Amino acid sequence: MAATSTESMADRRALLTEREREIVAGDADVSDSYRYQTISRVRKRFDQLDDDLDALEAHGDLIDELREVVCDGGD
Repeated sequence: MAATSTESMADRRALLTEREREIVAGDADVSDSYRYQTISRVRKRFDQLDDDLDALEAHGDLIDELREVVCDGGD
C-alpha cells in the first residue's frame, strides 16, 4: 500500500509498520532469523514507551485518547 501525497509513513503506523505486522503475525514469507530480528526491534520500542507516555500525559487529552483506544479497544 503506497502512501498518498498527504499521508506520511508515520500516519500509517502505530507501534508496527504494515510490514512488521505481517512479519510478526507470521503472514510474511521471511526467514525465522529475519522474523526474530523484527520482533527484537519491536521489543526495543517498548523501552521507549515510558518516555512517550510521559509526553502524552503532559499534553493531557492525548493520554486519555490513548487509554480509550488501548483499554476500551476503540477504533
